[in-house]
Amino acid sequence: MPQPSDQPIEPKRVFYVAGPGDAVGAHKSWRSGVHDPTEVSITFSSQIEQYAKDVGAKLHLICYHDRKDYLEDGDFVIEHLPKPWPGARGTAFHLRELAYGLQLLRRARRFKADVAILDSGCTHYFWQMLFVWAGIPVISVLHNALWPEGFRPTGLSARMVHWLDRYFWRRGPLATLCVSPICERQVVELAGPACRPLVQIRAQFAKEFFDRIPPAPSHDRRPFQIMFIGRVTEAKGVLDIVEMARQIEARAPGRVRWIVCGTGSELEEVKRRISASGLDKVVIANGWTSLDDLVDVYAESHASIVPTRSTFVEGLAMTAAEAALAGRPLISNPVVPALEILQRAAVACETNNPDSYVKEILKLIDAPAWYESMIEKCPEVSRPFLDRRYGLTHVLKELLNQPVK
Repeated sequence: MPQPSDQPIEPKRVFYVAGPGDAVGAHKSWRSGVHDPTEVSITFSSQIEQYAKDVGAKLHLICYHDRKDYLEDGDFVIEHLPKPWPGARGTAFHLRELAYGLQLLRRARRFKADVAILDSGCTHYFWQMLFVWAGIPVISVLHNALWPEGFRPTGLSARMVHWLDRYFWRRGPLATLCVSPICERQVVELAGPACRPLVQIRAQFAKEFFDRIPPAPSHDRRPFQIMFIGRVTEAKGVLDIVEMARQIEARAPGRVRWIVCGTGSELEEVKRRISASGLDKVVIANGWTSLDDLVDVYAESHASIVPTRSTFVEGLAMTAAEAALAGRPLISNPVVPALEILQRAAVACETNNPDSYVKEILKLIDAPAWYESMIEKCPEVSRPFLDRRYGLTHVLKELLNQPVK
């Protein structure tokens, strides 16, 4: 069986599989030379497209968006290929991942790809070996950790998948790109030090958006406002925010206000709990929030909270990086890998423990020097998220021995 090459491959036909986002819409924005108006980050798909354009390669880009779509634009093919059996669980889930992996391999071979860049979530990692065995070098991109930090799964199914993945990390990819140190450490923990090369990358953001946000309010301004932006689900810890607010309001009435921005399956439950707890003036559930309105929310907020629970596997948590870019301290826990990167501008709490958040937030609202020191550190800790040398376009050029422009 062919093994991944250790020599430069200088690809001319790049096959890239992204996540569930709208790749066709993102391509149209990139093609027009404008930033995607729905994102504050620079999409990974557009960074791949820029790489292919810079090196003169043809590109077949696939995502598993729920809406089927297909677009040919010169040397680029952009395809939405939904996964079968939405909501599959247990054995059906694993069969779906294997079946989807075979679909991807057929398309890659038909395209005559000379490299496959495969995002986490497109299929099982061990199943990416199919590409290697077919003679297509693989670059695996970890946008997610392998498990929530501190909560490695012990179930039989998860242990079997990790046992199979171990072989892939040791023998399969040309390289693995990791969006956080936790991703890299977990691969090493799983596969040992003999695993294939691991390369750190960072999500990239549009500086122009954050330039619109004024400096954080002074510490003595009251109420001390904490914002959440993201999917409103139990796994993202939003229900815990209501409990935190209830406890803090009982102990320090009127001193803290909370703004929840975003939609999700638990939005109505969050609103119900706010009303039932008499917190209507303390916790404001904004729902969907435009980027223009988000600037206003940041302007009034002292800090940003990312209270993800151990039931969700983060890779970085983009909203955590956005907090530092906006000059706001982060309040989070170790399940959120960005906490390690941003720790000098962050408050670390215990995972799944609202009481720990309450304790740390009450300390923060009485510690102006701590608050100001974290604000001062925000530009330094967030710098890699604006440094294109850490982005996919640059890293791929270096990895595949292309001239860096």
